[in-house]
Amino acid sequence: IPTNRVVTRKDLPDVIFKTVHAKYRAVVNTIKELHEKGQPVLVGTVSIEVSEAISKLLSQAKIPHEVLNAKNHEREAEIIAKAGQVKSVTIATNMAGR
Repeated sequence: IPTNRVVTRKDLPDVIFKTVHAKYRAVVNTIKELHEKGQPVLVGTVSIEVSEAISKLLSQAKIPHEVLNAKNHEREAEIIAKAGQVKSVTIATNMAGR
């Protein structure tokens, strides 16, 4: 079925990393580029451990961010309210938006 609008999505090739740490560093580098442009960033993760690992790398890179996972669900409304604002970076596990 043809779309009623021109598709603006850019499909990129898959990227494979030798280690999980290398993958997370690449994610942080991409976040840094987007953050510097002022673009809000939402990163979805599959677990609390992954969200905390990425958060640690973001902290080391001095990139301000919020983490939304089961450990800090009491701040959920506050974190979601900030998401989408200029330069905001939000790391969320799949519990967000449940």
